[in-house]
Amino acid sequence: MNEQKRKTRIYYPFFKRMTDIIVASFGMIAFLILLPFLTILIKRDSKGPVIYSQERIGKNGIPFRLYKFRTMYDDAEEAETIVKETGTFVQTKDDPRVTELGKKLRKYSLDEFPQMYNILKGEMSFIGPRPFIRSEIEMLEQHHLRRLSIKPGLTGFAQISGRNDLSLDERMEKDLFYVDNITVLNDMYIFFKTIFVVFITREGVY
Repeated sequence: MNEQKRKTRIYYPFFKRMTDIIVASFGMIAFLILLPFLTILIKRDSKGPVIYSQERIGKNGIPFRLYKFRTMYDDAEEAETIVKETGTFVQTKDDPRVTELGKKLRKYSLDEFPQMYNILKGEMSFIGPRPFIRSEIEMLEQHHLRRLSIKPGLTGFAQISGRNDLSLDERMEKDLFYVDNITVLNDMYIFFKTIFVVFITREGVY
């Protein structure tokens, strides 16, 4: 390893954490602005809590509570077999569990704003593999578990490369590529490509 790469690996974690704090702080401001409006809309759209929380598996297999604006009907988890019957756990188009407002929130990733709190707590990073629930982790192959060596992210390489259109193997390939190629430049690329995908192409967003 040359001197430049060595210095990059030493300073990268500090740079990434500081960037996460700055970005998430602005994101929390946006979240607090959106909160009263989305509270009204979500309550009018369907019954249930405004904020949905779920246990996810983080770095080194440590569980944490992930927060989102609710996009599914309140009894959605009871209908989990709808997803399992597809043979994988990625989201599917026209999922009957998703509310009409939920489809719009997902379209522009507005449902993810509460995760700014997870980022500020240090449970997540802005960029990294998306966190899975425990049962999803148990479905992975052993070599896939390297994705747990870093913090999960709000967005990642898989999210800008097809997102829900990817197969499980393709998704793992993208996640592991990021794990093996973590750099400031790759983070910047993913950040700006995420904005492009969410607001322009919306590829795999549903």
